[in-house]
Formats: sequence, structure tokens, C-alpha cells
Amino acid sequence: MPSDIQLICFDLGGVLIRLCDGWDHACQRAHVTPSKPITDKDIQELIKLVHLEEVGALEDGQFFNQAAPHLGLSPEGTRAMSDAWLCGAFPGIAPLIDSVKAAGHVTACLSNTNDNHWRVMTDPAHDNGLPLHKLDYRFASQLVGERKPNAPIYTHVEQATGIPGESILFFDDSGENIEAANACGWQTCHVTEPDDPAAQMTAHLKGLNLI
Repeated sequence: MPSDIQLICFDLGGVLIRLCDGWDHACQRAHVTPSKPITDKDIQELIKLVHLEEVGALEDGQFFNQAAPHLGLSPEGTRAMSDAWLCGAFPGIAPLIDSVKAAGHVTACLSNTNDNHWRVMTDPAHDNGLPLHKLDYRFASQLVGERKPNAPIYTHVEQATGIPGESILFFDDSGENIEAANACGWQTCHVTEPDDPAAQMTAHLKGLNLI
């Protein structure tokens, strides 16, 4: 029941902030040109490296150095591509967070991210900054040492906040992450609106009489 909700938790990429459509799009935005095509094998290795970076097992510099050969870029070009991955907050995000806070709810974010992107998103003065300082809790995978959809990161949120899963409402654009949250007993909303997720989340919250 909506009255049981004690924590409203948001994913970041694809929910609060727009992301690139993929490696090629990021390279275009960064104005860097790969020296070779990115193969399926490269993609597999890049995904492994991204996951290691997301749990803090690789520092940003290590990621840039190791990912560069798979992207056909220099480490500097890889950093530029990473910097270009974030494409700005979606419209209406700040007012949405304000309305949730005004309604008296405890708030959090839970994101698979890395130090480079986290530094930017937590800086309100940056073009890709988000009003994360308004949230009560901020959970980033590289700080927790776990990533979605693995169950331990959801358990970490419950333990850190003292709020049981059945009292958490979670917004995420990944069906896999939503399924994992549901398996932990969380209440969820799968964000599927690609251009205006704030409108979808606002409608969901109003439908539950939470704002």
C-alpha cells in the first residue's frame, strides 16, 4: 500500500540524467575518432571493464588505459569519451525531487556509476550536475563495492537506511534491475519514457497519492 512507502529511491542514468546511446554516440559527442571498428569481442571486454570500474575495482585512470585499445582510442580520448557520456538532466527532475521532499518523504539514489561520472553528477554547478544534495541518501556502486542487479547492493540500502525493502519505492529504467529489486521485496516502477521520465514518475507518484 502507498502508506507503507518510507523511502523513494531513484536510479540516475536514464531516469534523472540522459545518457549516450552507446560507444559510437559517445565518441561523436567527444569529437574523437576510433582508429578501428569496435568488435563484438571488444564490447565484451569493455563491459567487463565497466563492471570492474563500477564496483571500484578499477580506478578511472586504470579504466581509461585498459579500455583504450578496445575502443581504438588513446587513454586521453577514452577519458574524453567518458566525459561525454552524460548528456544533461532530464527536464523536470529538480521540481520532481522538490515535490517529493515537500511531501515529507525520505529520498535516495541508487546508481551503477564510476568516480568520473559521480564527481560530475554531484556538482550542482556542472552542466551535468544533478540536485543530489537534496536527497537524504546517495548510493553509488563504486562506493558501495556492489552493483545492480546483484542482491547485496539492495540489502546495503536497506541496512544503511534502516528501511525494509517492502517500504521502498524504486524507479529504474533497467528491467533487470527492476526484477532484482522486486525479488528483494521492493516496490518498483520501470521507467520506460525515454524523453520525459519525470512525467512518468510524477504520474506514478500521484497515482499512489505520494505527492
